[in-house]
Amino acid sequence: MKSAACLFSLLAALPFSTQAGNSDLPDLGDSASSYVSLQEEHQLGRLWLRQLRRQANTMESPLANQFLENLIYRLIPHSEVKLSDFEFVIIDREELNAFAVPGGIIGINFGIFLHARDEDELSAVLAHELAHLSQRHFARQIEQAEKQQPVAIAALLASILLIASNNADAGFAGLVTSQAASVQNQLAYSREWEREADRIGMKALVGAGLDPHAMPSMFQAMLQANRFSQRPPEFLLTHPVTENRVADAAGRAENYPHKPRLTSFTFDILKNQARMRYQLNAAEQQQHFEHQLTLNSKHSQPYAAAQLALAQLAADKRDAASGLKILQQMAAPYNEHPAAVSLQAQLLRLQGNNQAALKALDEALVFQPGSFELSSRKADILMADEQYDNASQLLKQLSEQRPGYPHVWRNLAAAAGKNQQKTLSHRANGEYLFITGFQAKALRQMELALKQAKKEGDFLQEAAISRRVRIMANSPTRFGN
Repeated sequence: MKSAACLFSLLAALPFSTQAGNSDLPDLGDSASSYVSLQEEHQLGRLWLRQLRRQANTMESPLANQFLENLIYRLIPHSEVKLSDFEFVIIDREELNAFAVPGGIIGINFGIFLHARDEDELSAVLAHELAHLSQRHFARQIEQAEKQQPVAIAALLASILLIASNNADAGFAGLVTSQAASVQNQLAYSREWEREADRIGMKALVGAGLDPHAMPSMFQAMLQANRFSQRPPEFLLTHPVTENRVADAAGRAENYPHKPRLTSFTFDILKNQARMRYQLNAAEQQQHFEHQLTLNSKHSQPYAAAQLALAQLAADKRDAASGLKILQQMAAPYNEHPAAVSLQAQLLRLQGNNQAALKALDEALVFQPGSFELSSRKADILMADEQYDNASQLLKQLSEQRPGYPHVWRNLAAAAGKNQQKTLSHRANGEYLFITGFQAKALRQMELALKQAKKEGDFLQEAAISRRVRIMANSPTRFGN
């Protein structure tokens, strides 16, 4: 298990790194698969994710996270992945990056929306990541890793974690200075897996009804990003894209017909949000989206996306009247989108009209009951309206539906605390601290929850919390345990 833990970081290094060449890959049934079990991969993946969340700024946007979920779940039935338990994370960074981690962890940088031109291109990245997971490339690396120097593997682990979190410069320095020959050999072996992941990923794209030609076009966009940057983009620090790889993908795509590309309203919204977050300063944002209105017809999707961006800018300035006026001018069906209704509720709240905000959200939730964005906004408005019991109930439901999202637990802890639900508040705070990498603090909160449950005579909660305490206490805190 020690060698498995040391090599764990290599999965983060797998995405997007191949060159043309002959493949000599082991079969899944050979001895390499016995080095690390699926359960061990699951534990390692969750440990890595907790460490990542402790070090990196992640996106709490329910809209973005549900969009990522939907893209991946569209691909999964066609991806050869046997896993059923996935976790998703979006890092708040503008660099183009995506990664797969053992145990079903899929992550992207929010900045990938600046480079992907449509959902097919973004799905091509995700299909490639799912292929790494389906082929268990981590387990297959362990046997080869036994021949490497442990210090070089440990150095690569530290570098990849830094690159994926918030210190890319330090991570890059680690890669270029830590026993370069050994590291290069490990990455050279993974290039063969990249060819395999490209092939299997393209099959998933085709099976999901997406355009297989999106894979070479996304690779080409990556090459362009590299040509115009002083330092290689994040993804190139660990997984370079080459002209040979673009050509291989293009040749493979020619075996399939072109499909119409998907660019949903949600995609346009998130792309605009990425522009506002990373590319446009405050002075440029208003001018940019007003110009977009002049370039598109009034009932078009790009026009509506620009309207929504302008309404968000008004909300950021706490100009509720201007924001609501823009939303009232939006054409159907765009004004019924969860992002539009959620923003409307936010603006109504700014005006102090919480009841109107809740009414708008409830009407939308009738037709979109699974919307993470709408439910999250409703919880915010309920808290603002001091309806702590209703907010606590709603957030408890969300925590059961999406237990991997830290902000849900954090908000539940706050709502339960306001509602004098001490056991639930301590437990939710413990869950939040645990999945964000603060195990010791999490256990202290869980112990407080356990004491409170005993005090209240809630035997069911006491038993449930006791089980969680054992799981948390026995979870590894670092690689190499």
